[in-house]
Amino acid sequence: MKSFLPNDIKDENRKIIYDILLQHPELAKVEITEMTAMSFVTVSKIVSFFEEIGLLTATGESREGSGGLGRKRTVYRFNENSYVTIGIQLIGRTVTALLVNLQGRIIESYSVETRIPFYDDAFTSVFEEVIARMKEKAKETYSEVLGIGIGVDGAINTRKKTIRMRTSDNEEQDHPYEPIIERLKAMADLPILLENDVNASTLAEFRQLEHEDGDAPTDLVHIAVGDGIGAGIIIGKKLHRGYNASAGELEYMCFDPAFRKSPSSVGWLESRLGMESLLNAYDLRIPSEAEACEDYVARHLALSITSIISLLDIQRIMISGKTMGLFPERIAGRISKYVNQYTEWTPSISISSSAHATALGVAILILQQEIMKVISES
Repeated sequence: MKSFLPNDIKDENRKIIYDILLQHPELAKVEITEMTAMSFVTVSKIVSFFEEIGLLTATGESREGSGGLGRKRTVYRFNENSYVTIGIQLIGRTVTALLVNLQGRIIESYSVETRIPFYDDAFTSVFEEVIARMKEKAKETYSEVLGIGIGVDGAINTRKKTIRMRTSDNEEQDHPYEPIIERLKAMADLPILLENDVNASTLAEFRQLEHEDGDAPTDLVHIAVGDGIGAGIIIGKKLHRGYNASAGELEYMCFDPAFRKSPSSVGWLESRLGMESLLNAYDLRIPSEAEACEDYVARHLALSITSIISLLDIQRIMISGKTMGLFPERIAGRISKYVNQYTEWTPSISISSSAHATALGVAILILQQEIMKVISES
């Protein structure tokens, strides 16, 4: 049985109240007490602590007690901009940064084009420009920046401490990521979290579903198809990473028993569905070619989805990426038709066009990590 020290219990109580305030940003102490099993004294201490660190402010408003009886209750407002994080997505040549508050709302966005790859020493100057802009905006909103999340279109292996990225020759190369992160941390003087772009965007998409859907899913597979192909997997509302943190690397999914991958080549599925391969195989200006390309993509994605749901039994499938933008109107229905042809299951398949989901996702991830340090004793 796990034992809890007094500080563990204190931190857990603070986390409970913090989560309540995210859902109910204006509350009195008694109202918080009624929502929890905590005593009024415990709630009062936590509210006072949250005031000290800027999370709460007394509004000056008072509310009547139950039935209009008893003392008036002071109302406290949750300061959603008191702490912020920076989310950065590096996809192709575009660097996009978002400044995101405690509610996951975007305060500022900024994009810049660069030919400098993430792993190059010269990328530090691009990074410095982006971070300086975000920090200036944070000053305007009187926000403290807690950390930076970076989403990269590469496969991250946490055991080998490497990130596999595409070269200009359309091959793949591994780069040690720890020296890169240490260099950027030294420049920014902030904690940095590195995440695969599809994992990050999956988290953002899942958060959006939770906010929009009264019957939000607990599981989700989000497939991104563009220059490459990958998936983010959420099971039981948690991001599933796998043994090497490589869960969802769909590029290696293979339906050809004779295929043999070389160390620097892309995987079988990516060699079929990558944007460059499709544009080399089909002239999309010709309607019949575009129709054939759409059918080809739909069949291969349906095979992949069938394999995924056969293993994981996940009902909600979301697909995004540049390839989906080529056929925005009918592709989801066509994929569903083939999935139904291959299997007896009928998953919900939808197309997403959310902008900057990767940047938002990594901002949320670093926020979840760093806000706990703020509200805990550490």
